[in-house]
Amino acid sequence: MTKYTPTIGIEIHVQLNTKTKMFCSCDNDSRTAEPNTNICPVCLAYPGTLPVVNGAAVRSAIKLGLALEAEIARDTKFDRKNYFYPDLPKGYQISQFDQPIVGEGYVEVLVDGEWQRIGVERAHLEEDAAKLIHPAGKDYSLVDYNRGGTPLIEIVSKPDIHSPSAAKRYLQEIYNIAMSLGITNGDMEHGNFKFDLNISVSDTDELGTKVELKNLNSFRNAERALSYEIARQTELLEKGEKIDQETRGWDDAKSKTFSQRGKEMAHDYRYFPEPDLPPLKITDEMIDEVRAVMPALPREVRKRLESIGIVVDDQDLLIDQPQTLQIFDDAADALEQPALIKKAVNWLVGDYQPLLARGPSKLTGAHLAELILLVDSGDISGKIAKDIFAEVVNGASPKSIVADKGLKQMSDTGELEAIVKDVLDKNPQAIADYKAGKAQALGFLVGQVMAATRGQANPGLVNKLLVQYLQA
Repeated sequence: MTKYTPTIGIEIHVQLNTKTKMFCSCDNDSRTAEPNTNICPVCLAYPGTLPVVNGAAVRSAIKLGLALEAEIARDTKFDRKNYFYPDLPKGYQISQFDQPIVGEGYVEVLVDGEWQRIGVERAHLEEDAAKLIHPAGKDYSLVDYNRGGTPLIEIVSKPDIHSPSAAKRYLQEIYNIAMSLGITNGDMEHGNFKFDLNISVSDTDELGTKVELKNLNSFRNAERALSYEIARQTELLEKGEKIDQETRGWDDAKSKTFSQRGKEMAHDYRYFPEPDLPPLKITDEMIDEVRAVMPALPREVRKRLESIGIVVDDQDLLIDQPQTLQIFDDAADALEQPALIKKAVNWLVGDYQPLLARGPSKLTGAHLAELILLVDSGDISGKIAKDIFAEVVNGASPKSIVADKGLKQMSDTGELEAIVKDVLDKNPQAIADYKAGKAQALGFLVGQVMAATRGQANPGLVNKLLVQYLQA
């Protein structure tokens, strides 16, 4: 076991899905827009223009702060973060430095079956930079300013994370919180949720030299990058070499990190209060209004699912898919019995997922419960339930499908006995095989009966009748 302990801190950037940008009235959704069309003199920093704070973004920050059990600042302000780069038309970014809107808080995450509390240092509002495009094989870059000015919340964790798996869980929890609050579109491919990872290793109580892994947008890659970087730094220290404080990137194809540049310090940005924006006053009434519309949070949902015996992987899927979770909740209310509720989970994490991937779903919790109860009562077989499930997902009632197609399961003993006898008369070799100890012969005969009844026979009853006749 290594003597070195890793310490991880994470900075998450959540793009807010407000109607307009952070400091102007430009459309905030540029996913299908032509480059440099959702722009205006304010977000392009023309001389004489003045920014105006987006109130919806402020309310989103308050909402997130409440979800993080964090302190909400009553007095907050914006600052200028100065650095020169082509994606910043102002030559600075409007951010928050020493008076963030959200103070200390925490999240609880489930890691290897144990609940862990990870502290949040702060969360602050800022504007996003523009998007740089580097055409392959060209000696120039292009800039799309549509993204410039998009509202962001940056969430800074405390250095409470000590394993790649805990880091992944923390990232997933923050993502699920933001999605449940409805404050982001959550499209990671479009940069709605991205993060920087700060990692150091040390064999003492003092923290080691920090390395930053920049601009990741995949939970899987975050875990892989951290695992690689911990191994890389540990190897350097064991050789007696020094770790450089730097910014590194992650090469997914090569599964390794690579050096990008030396790490900037806070004083390099020359922060000072934004002169064009007055300080913000957050009132108790504003906080109470936001608190009144807070939804159930992922940790509350997870603990509820855990209490009824749903395993972690299935919890993850339900929490990741709010519509699927609502279907489950509605079905669970109708089913009530724990065993039947577990069957609802099996449908939703199993057969439902491939159908969901094909297109929009019209499945309701009431229809899912109806389907499960039809199987449980013996009215239809599990096979028939699977056969009609796609229609149920498209919005049809299971009872209506069964009635219209005459699919009700045959459970009449007298009717089935006649069919069983006929199958036995036609398959003397299978009878001989069964009596010779070949167990698969029984399965063959069950299949013949099911075929004769077009799958409508009660399989349990068929099996019972066959065994009775074969052993007679």
